[in-house]
This record gives sequence, C-alpha cells and structure tokens, in this order.
Amino acid sequence: MEKREDLRSILPYLGVVVEGSSLQWPSSVIEPLKAISRGPGHSGIQSGELLFLAISDLRHSLSLFSQRLSASASHGYALFFDELLSTAESTKWFAEILPALANLLLLFPSLLEFNYRNADAFIDGVQIGLRILNSQQSGIVFLSQEEIRFRINPELIAGMLFLPSMADNEAIEVYMTL
Repeated sequence: MEKREDLRSILPYLGVVVEGSSLQWPSSVIEPLKAISRGPGHSGIQSGELLFLAISDLRHSLSLFSQRLSASASHGYALFFDELLSTAESTKWFAEILPALANLLLLFPSLLEFNYRNADAFIDGVQIGLRILNSQQSGIVFLSQEEIRFRINPELIAGMLFLPSMADNEAIEVYMTL
C-alpha cells in the first residue's frame, strides 16, 4: 500500500495517514468524527456557526490550517443553516444528514484502501487509482478532481445537498477564493 506512487501523491490532500499497511485517520480526528456521527446531542453542533468551528477544528487536526477557509465562511455557515433554512430543515440536517456524513468520513480510509488494493484488477496491465498528475506526467483521468476539492473545502459538500446536479459536460470555475 505505502509503495503506491499514486497514493503517495494524493495523501497530503486527504488527511489520512498510512499506519503499517492500512490507511487511517489521525487519532486526533477520530473522536470528533465519532461525536458528530452520534448527532447533536453528543457533538453539540446545532448551528451553522458551531459547524464552522467543528470543521475548522478538524482541518487544524489534519494540519490543513495552511489552506485557510475564507474569512466570510463562518458568516456563510451561520446565514445558511441558521437563517435561510427553516428550523425544521436545519434541525433535520444536524440530526440526520451531518451524522451520516461523519459516518461516511469515518469509513473513508477503509474505502480508499479498498480502492487502492483492488484498483489494478479492473484493467489488466494498467495501474489505476486516484492520483495527482504532475506537470507533463502522462495519465488518464477517470475521476474528476471534485473529490479533492471537497476534501480541501468540505464546506462545499453542503451545496451538494441543495443544488441541482450537474451534467457530465458541466463544470464550475472557482475564482477569487481567499
């Protein structure tokens, strides 16, 4: 596992670490994710502001603090979850959707590990997997880089829940995001 060049290229963007021959979250991330997965009664996350603080803490635990969130992100979380959503929708989001997302994040290292352990079985003789292609490095892109963008800016995931899906030939250009 740790010898896969494609995996090594992507690890700095994912936050997971290689422990022996498996992928894991750093220990500082597991307990907060478990608390979030149990719902607002355990995590205390019941508002957009508290969600922003929790995501900021997780990013800090993953050493992603060098890739700062926008200065207005806190206001955006509060505006969206506390004002734009109805109380019923917001309550449901924090009680059901956020815990489900946290459970998925807890499974992420094992899902990623499964992908890399089985990637070469899909096409004989061709090594496939999620990787960052360097300049002038050849390769075929089977996946878009949305997965990386959502990992770097998890606040974008909320948009997936409420915005229409995009067609395969559509893209979003993100600019002026500091």
